[in-house]
Amino acid sequence: MTLETPSKLRDLLAAEVDPAFALRAGLIIDALEEKRPARVLDVGCGRGFYLHVLTQLEFVEDIQGVDVNQTYLELARRSTADPRVHVQEAVIEALPFADGAFDFAICSEVLEHLADDSAGLRELHRVLRPGGTLMVSVPDRDFPFLWDPINWVLMHAFGSHVPKDIWWLAGIWADHERLYTPGGLKQAAERAGFRVEKLRSVVSHCLPFSHFLLYGIGKNLVERLGASQFDRFNYDRGSLSKLAAAAFRWPTRFDRAAPDAPAVDIVAQLTRIEE
Repeated sequence: MTLETPSKLRDLLAAEVDPAFALRAGLIIDALEEKRPARVLDVGCGRGFYLHVLTQLEFVEDIQGVDVNQTYLELARRSTADPRVHVQEAVIEALPFADGAFDFAICSEVLEHLADDSAGLRELHRVLRPGGTLMVSVPDRDFPFLWDPINWVLMHAFGSHVPKDIWWLAGIWADHERLYTPGGLKQAAERAGFRVEKLRSVVSHCLPFSHFLLYGIGKNLVERLGASQFDRFNYDRGSLSKLAAAAFRWPTRFDRAAPDAPAVDIVAQLTRIEE
């Protein structure tokens, strides 16, 4: 992230235990600082992490979040009193906004859940103004073995994976219709009317069974046992979460910045081109 990033956001990402989340969020924040948009849409806003990020950026004038989960939307509403923030229930395939309504859109870890990701990308194209920016992140099909060894073996040896509805064990396939390759994401974006400006792979090296530790175990500790020190929606986490985050992030020092490197996530910066 750039030096202009508010210190609260630097601290927030330093306390994020999932290195893939922290690194893709950093790239999204970098793009926001570069483009300085006035009107921003977060599709699949969930409990409001990026909504909170956007409230820390003074140049953003209008912040809209949509999701299909009413419980998460209510939590997002409660998490901020910033008058710029508005959230509502909506599906990505039918967004309740006018053509060209936004300068910038965030679609992080959403496309892989859709039955028709092309329909979602086309709708994002519609609501962005020409020249507007879309930041997309999706899980990489060529993820590192140590991130999710069970699915890696099943995919490479048997062309299969753990069923997506066995959430605690499904790993990188949890609730997902597909994983992506950099080339596949690029083609999908271009078919929908976007130009790919940047394409990055994040987290090629990781601790063994990282996904299971972070989500199969960690998410349950946070949501069921109240381990708030590790909850990314606790925006005042202390040193314990930063120590855990540093441990999970340590292997990424061996990563190389290449769009085709095996990785946990692919992050793309797209520009909406005029039809």
